[in-house]
Amino acid sequence: HPLASTSTDKIPLKSIMNLQTSADMLKFSDDGQILAMSTRRETNGLKLLHVPSGTVFSNWPTSKTPLKYVWSMDFSPGSKYFAIGNDHGKCLLYQLKHYWDE
Repeated sequence: HPLASTSTDKIPLKSIMNLQTSADMLKFSDDGQILAMSTRRETNGLKLLHVPSGTVFSNWPTSKTPLKYVWSMDFSPGSKYFAIGNDHGKCLLYQLKHYWDE
């Protein structure tokens, strides 16, 4: 197993540089297909990574998505929904079309 190696010169499989500040939270979808990354330090600071391809979804969230400062997030069982809690006391619930097409 590559992560169990005793080598001291580990190299990440991928570095995601799409957030402007440090990532505070990371959550994987149930099947590991999507990695959600967020920061509390910038408004609308949330990105979703499609893990198998290593690409960040560019179509969501957009600049018009009213996330504000993300304080919590999680996937529903089966990952068809994604919930985001923000600094305005709102819980935003989104359907993930990626899982509805299966």
